Amino acid sequence: MNTKYEKCGEVNFLVFILLISGMIPIQIFGMAPEFEVSEDGVRIVGVNRSNPIIYDNDWWFDVFDNNYLWSQASLGEIHLRGHIVSRDMWEWKNGYTYSMEQCIQDARKAIDRARESGIMHVPRLTIGSSQALIRPESGKIEETISVQSEGSQLIVREAMKAHPDAPLIIVAGGPMTTVANALLTNPEIADRLIVFNLTVSGGYNGKDAWAVYVVLKKTRYVDWGGGDFWDKDSVFKAEDFHSLPDNSFTSEMKDFIKTDLGRANQLGDGAPLVWLSNHACWKNAEYRSAVWNGSSVQFNQLKSGESPDLIVIPKSATDLVACRNEFFRVLGHPKLFPAQE
Repeated sequence: MNTKYEKCGEVNFLVFILLISGMIPIQIFGMAPEFEVSEDGVRIVGVNRSNPIIYDNDWWFDVFDNNYLWSQASLGEIHLRGHIVSRDMWEWKNGYTYSMEQCIQDARKAIDRARESGIMHVPRLTIGSSQALIRPESGKIEETISVQSEGSQLIVREAMKAHPDAPLIIVAGGPMTTVANALLTNPEIADRLIVFNLTVSGGYNGKDAWAVYVVLKKTRYVDWGGGDFWDKDSVFKAEDFHSLPDNSFTSEMKDFIKTDLGRANQLGDGAPLVWLSNHACWKNAEYRSAVWNGSSVQFNQLKSGESPDLIVIPKSATDLVACRNEFFRVLGHPKLFPAQE
């Protein structure tokens, strides 16, 4: 079944019918990606682990995302085209809490630990955006002043190599400023991207709220949680890491999961990373609209006749056991680390 409907009102009604029936292969209007739900989980049209991937984050030791991603790259399971460090935009209106240099050093330290532990195929670090976007008084996205960076230029180059039917995947673990700048300077890449993020609006990855809005309105976007976050100890516990060998790469994870932050952040921004290799990690998805509320973006349920802006993966539709099993399938792979002498 792969039917195209010509009226948005009909689409919304049929989306509901197909959702409750457990089958939802659809074509839908707007920038939101197409998806389908089956007993094997959520599948997003044109997206799997064969797509080129760019990883973009601000901090690299408060999550396990990069550990999993680099391990996959080392095993040759994914096509990692680069990783970008973007500045933490916390309190940017008051002069920023953290410097760009702090974020860069954090990323370089993580890369060094991976390489010295035998992880291969880790790309060089690319520097992304260092200042938040300012919403123009007109509220028109096209009037936003953009600032290029090496990171935004990397996104443009790799997107131009991709195809709308096999787009460049960007997994953003921090602010979406670098992605937004790439879309502002080169709007022709919009249909060659699909962006994944965990946006807790107004905080966490939503601190540069206008950048979030730009990305949501200008390209395909998938949000894990829709504003929710992980429950403490829900995916990982300290004992889960005991079987991993001891090196600087794994020791950092073993220490972090014992901290309050590690127990709280859990899989962090990595929900789309494990889902790419195991679609059963996500059991359902919803279309939402993105609305600017004056200071941040909120994801609303669709009104009749309204076109969707994004896909939301509800926290309740996440298979936590499948997420954990996929994570340790990779981190526990016998060929991941050089044999210890």
